[in-house]
Amino acid sequence: MDAMNSKMFLIVGGLMLILVLAGCSSTEAEPTWTPVPTWTPNAPPSSTTEPTPHEITDNKAVLTESSDSNIDLEVSSSASSMPKYNRNEWSHWTDMDGDCQNERHEVLIYESIVQVSFKDDTNCQVLSGEWVDPYTGQTIYESSNLDIDHMVPLKNAHDSGGWQWNATKKKEFANDRSYPNHLIAVTSSANRQKGAKGPEDWKPSNTDYWCTYAISWTDIKGKWNLTVTEAELFALQEMLNYCNTKHNITVTQSTNQSVNPTPTPKIEDTIQNLLFDPDGPDRNCGNFTKWSDAQTFYEAAGGPYRDPHRLDGDKDGIACTSLPGAP
Repeated sequence: MDAMNSKMFLIVGGLMLILVLAGCSSTEAEPTWTPVPTWTPNAPPSSTTEPTPHEITDNKAVLTESSDSNIDLEVSSSASSMPKYNRNEWSHWTDMDGDCQNERHEVLIYESIVQVSFKDDTNCQVLSGEWVDPYTGQTIYESSNLDIDHMVPLKNAHDSGGWQWNATKKKEFANDRSYPNHLIAVTSSANRQKGAKGPEDWKPSNTDYWCTYAISWTDIKGKWNLTVTEAELFALQEMLNYCNTKHNITVTQSTNQSVNPTPTPKIEDTIQNLLFDPDGPDRNCGNFTKWSDAQTFYEAAGGPYRDPHRLDGDKDGIACTSLPGAP
């Protein structure tokens, strides 16, 4: 019996020793780590589905950027009885703060990512800097290669209700810098391709800018109480799908399409305040004795987007800079 117990003790002890040695020789496997997916800024949406159709509510279009950021817009087609658009009524590139730098050059100074250089010691006109055109992604160094674009073109503003504004409000819209993207420096070619088109007819080639473009467009329309069309809203929703967060537009159709436009100045009334007819024979800077007369004539002829009399050689929005009184 004692021999049997001793034998069993040796067997159990041996098994325990084997288990202990096996535990000491084994190593614990390291845990595996799966990286968390990261978001790439300005990446296009992963979904290829069509934009969500807008919803009809009560006379409002709402862009929901976040839980506390709504923009209300009215949806309406252009009134058939509104007056014809006349660019001369929208006085732009004015020196609104009287510091000798008109709004074109103010934008160039603000948007350059390096300190700008000026054409002369007066520091009124920008010569060079460094700008990135958000429409194309191109980098530009010479100011003469840039246009200052109205995010919402003046004609689009006219068609969206701005035709009812007085001259003062049209001038304020045309020169507004209170909203960063109201006026932006872009390549001349991109600006001319866009023209007066809305997002339903033209979008920036740089799709990384689509989200910002759509939000800015909607902000400006909301701030100035301008209407949008159905096609415009659908295009905006398509562009908002490129945002990292979801944005929704809720719209309604305006029931008031009948308007009685206020009288608008005739082109003849504008011409009689000028020294020459802007659509008449070709004129040059030598025909003017004061810069203010030349500048007024230049703007009436369509400057800076159209300069048939070639009064603005460096395309900076300022005509006949050699005349007395020029900024």
